[in-house]
Amino acid sequence: MARADHRRDEEISVAELLRETGATPRSLDDTSPSVRVREDDTGEGYRERLEQRAREAAAAQQRAGRRIRWASATAGAVVVIGSLVVIAVTSESAPGRQAALAADPLAPATTTPRTVAGTSATSAAPVPTVLRQTSTSASPTSSAPGSTTRAQPAPPPPVPTASCSVRYAVTDQWNNGFTAGVAVTNTGSGTLSPWTVTWTFTAGQRVTHSWNGDYSQSGSRVTMKAVSYNLTLAPGATVDIGFNGAFDRGNPAPGGFTLNGVRCDAR
Repeated sequence: MARADHRRDEEISVAELLRETGATPRSLDDTSPSVRVREDDTGEGYRERLEQRAREAAAAQQRAGRRIRWASATAGAVVVIGSLVVIAVTSESAPGRQAALAADPLAPATTTPRTVAGTSATSAAPVPTVLRQTSTSASPTSSAPGSTTRAQPAPPPPVPTASCSVRYAVTDQWNNGFTAGVAVTNTGSGTLSPWTVTWTFTAGQRVTHSWNGDYSQSGSRVTMKAVSYNLTLAPGATVDIGFNGAFDRGNPAPGGFTLNGVRCDAR
């Protein structure tokens, strides 16, 4: 009985099996459907269309390349022009450039008559001549080419000539020192303010202290200058200068007395 049931299962038809599984039957000799080839994808026309599309693509690329190069050239030109403008503005605003470009003032134009043979000077046509002023600080006097004119300093005011007389006397003396007085009289016609008296020792004497005058000594030459209370020495007036001094080889009277650089007469 079991074998009979098994036989029946093996004898199930293919149609029933397909119904139960839901599969679609296909013939063994069935071939796949052929792909339809369009007529415009073959032949000489198709090749020409491909070449035309390639040429159009190449032309588009060339146009894009030209646009890029034009844009790059334009940007470079803008940068160069901007740099030149900046350099020009900077150089124009420099002080040295402004000084170099400053226009020299022009002198008034003058006319020079031209004499023509056979005509008088009054009928000759005037020829305008423009004189260019090269320097506003030029000296009124002419100078040789290439030379530099230098302003001369103003001369100092004249100093009144001093005329004087002097009286020298030793009022006290000890082993190696002494006290002396110098009386200087202004015998000139001008007032001296201030005044300066000088003299020269002949035996190496030295001034150690003074009154009515500030002293200084260089070697054997002594200079006495006026002090604050006797700066002015009027004509005919006398100033008495006193000092203490020292000596080593005797104490002879000095010589070479001057008043403001003019030699005095000793009395």
